[in-house]
Amino acid sequence: MAAANAQISASPGIYVLALRLDHAQRLRIGALGEFQFPAGHYLYVGSAWGPGGLRARVGRHLRGGPTRRWHIDYLRAIATPYALWVAPEASNECAWAMQLLTLPEACIVAPRFGASDCRCPAHLMLLNTDCLNVSLLPQAQTIQLG
Repeated sequence: MAAANAQISASPGIYVLALRLDHAQRLRIGALGEFQFPAGHYLYVGSAWGPGGLRARVGRHLRGGPTRRWHIDYLRAIATPYALWVAPEASNECAWAMQLLTLPEACIVAPRFGASDCRCPAHLMLLNTDCLNVSLLPQAQTIQLG
């Protein structure tokens, strides 16, 4: 994953992280509550506007770790990242989330996941297919992880 992180811009922007969960699990997501996460493929839409931009934020997600700061940190502890889409300097995180939620195979498992600071229903969606087979976000750079 270190090689993939080197490909990511240090500019601020937005990203979509694809994760695979091999076995269904019940998981508490901080103050958001407890949810049943079915096995499958998940897409998480996030933004990175802090120091180090996309490289720092996505690098943290790829490394994982014990500290749970964002909703995605809880899911990342049990799921494996396998693809990433990044768009340096883009700022339409909610538009991307809403676009992905319109995919026929997309469903929300944890309402408000990743969306505590906006009005979106969620920034995490479960797909019933490998996310690499989905035509999405043509304006973003695609990075396969492992």
